[in-house]
Amino acid sequence: MIFTPIRLVLAAVGAITGVVTLVVVLTALAAFAGSPGECDSGEREVEISSALAQHFQDKLDDFDEQLDGGQATSFTLDESEATSRGREFLEEKNAPIEDLKVCFNGERVSASGKLSAMLGLDVKVKITGALDLNGEHPRLADLDIDVGGVPGFITGRIEGVIEDVINDQLDHIDIEHQLEIIFSEGTATLSGQP
Repeated sequence: MIFTPIRLVLAAVGAITGVVTLVVVLTALAAFAGSPGECDSGEREVEISSALAQHFQDKLDDFDEQLDGGQATSFTLDESEATSRGREFLEEKNAPIEDLKVCFNGERVSASGKLSAMLGLDVKVKITGALDLNGEHPRLADLDIDVGGVPGFITGRIEGVIEDVINDQLDHIDIEHQLEIIFSEGTATLSGQP
C-alpha cells in the first residue's frame, strides 16, 4: 500500500484521536474507580452525630447574637462538630455530596467526600486550602484538589477554575463583622469583632 499525503494526514489524525480518546477514558476510569483518601485527621477520630451538629449550631447562633449585640467574642469547634453540621447542611440542601469529613491541620482546612456524578456514579474528592475571612466575603485560596485516582498533573490544570467557582459561590455569603479563624490540630477558633 502506498501512503499518499492525504492518507498520512488521515492516519495521523486517527492516531491522535485514538490516543486522546484512550487518555480520556483512562482518566474517567481513574476518577470513578480510584480514591484520593480521606482528609488527614491524624490519629484523631472524627465522630458524626446530630447532637454534635446542634452543639456547633448553638455555638454559632450565640456567636452571631453577641456580635450583633456589640460584643467581641470567640468560640472553638472541633472536626467532629464541623463534620456533623456540614453533613446536615448538605442534606438540608439536597447537595449531591455524601460522607463529608472536615479536618483542621495547622493553617489549612481540608475536606473529603463522595460527589454523586452523572449516571449514578460517585467520585471521591479531597480538597485542602486556606480560608480567608478578611474581606466582604469568605475566600478559599491555595486549593489542592484530588479527584478519584486522577493524577495530580491533570487536576492541577483545573484547580484555578475550581477555586474561582467556589469563590464565586462564596460571594453570596456576606461577612458583617471582623472575623478571624485560627486552625490548629483538630480544632478551629473563630473570633469576631462587632
